[in-house]
Amino acid sequence: MSAAAPTRFEAACLPLRALAGSLGFSADETDAMVACLRVLAASWADAPLADPPPWSGLGADASGCDYSLVLDGERREIRVTVEAQGAPPSPRSYLAAALALSETLEARYGADLSRLRAVLPVLADLDPQAAGVLWHGAVFRAGRAPWFKVYLHLMAAGRRQARATARAALDRLGLGACWEGVAARLGPDDDLLFLGFDLLPGDAARVKLYLRHAEADAAQLAQHAADPSRREGVRAFVETLAGPGRALRRGALSALHLTPGSTAPARVTTHLRLFPHCATSDAVLRDRLRAALRRLGLPTGPYDAALRALAGDDLADEEGLHGWASLQWAGGRPAVTVYLSPRLYLARFGPVALAPERMWPSPVPGRLACA
Repeated sequence: MSAAAPTRFEAACLPLRALAGSLGFSADETDAMVACLRVLAASWADAPLADPPPWSGLGADASGCDYSLVLDGERREIRVTVEAQGAPPSPRSYLAAALALSETLEARYGADLSRLRAVLPVLADLDPQAAGVLWHGAVFRAGRAPWFKVYLHLMAAGRRQARATARAALDRLGLGACWEGVAARLGPDDDLLFLGFDLLPGDAARVKLYLRHAEADAAQLAQHAADPSRREGVRAFVETLAGPGRALRRGALSALHLTPGSTAPARVTTHLRLFPHCATSDAVLRDRLRAALRRLGLPTGPYDAALRALAGDDLADEEGLHGWASLQWAGGRPAVTVYLSPRLYLARFGPVALAPERMWPSPVPGRLACA
């Protein structure tokens, strides 16, 4: 990183390199990850880190990217999520930047854009105050080329239209029959937040619909498990991270994995916002996550190594590193994913994206962002 004027990309690639090293990726594999991150972040990579952040709901501090690692006792896998950003910052300019990035991924990596092109008409009318429009994710696994996914913000056309937007998008993906099962899970104040799908051809692509619960405790979240035999595991996971009997307000998601011709999700992933909904201290969250992993019979070593690489051994004064954690079962095995923030702006501006005084062009009051 340049000492004089670091860029956002220079700051953002440091934690990615640290994570890759902690999980045993080779130097060449790590360099390939960083090069891919440069492609994903091209719309903002060269912006000076000293500038205030343009609006982003990705990261409590509007970092515009995050990292995650899958902990299932088998895989070495790192994921990154990035928001493409346009100038001047607005939902419309961000969508244009995201579509340009999608075409770059198609040209350079062979990403399949057929599903994205099918659902684009649902984004024809954007709410000028939408919190986001389209994010991109990349998955890095040892011995395999990266592959990509997108997260379409279902409130991009307005919060009141989110359910209609979701239903229209599912119809365009040939998943209209799934709506019955989705609607049955929706409480009156719940939100449909994202539609996520892989940029892969055919049956290789997963499609997930993310339901944000208005308020839910461990027992209520457990009831959303697709397999009733997993409900106790979900309840224990949530209670370990959030505390017994505690209800999370707008801090828990159920990701419904949808398949053609089925009215019920194939499986459900439970997501919890760790900071600040479960705790503010990273030391507390570390201890709870370790306990949750042990309870599921998963090793803590990869998680411990990742934390050590990012923040050292003393987390007593750290906060905001842990973004989310999720739990799902696949093939009878539990898998926990921990989402970690690069905290590009947290020290200077705090968690401005959690309760912003404003969004566009920047969540930092009284200052304009240079995109």
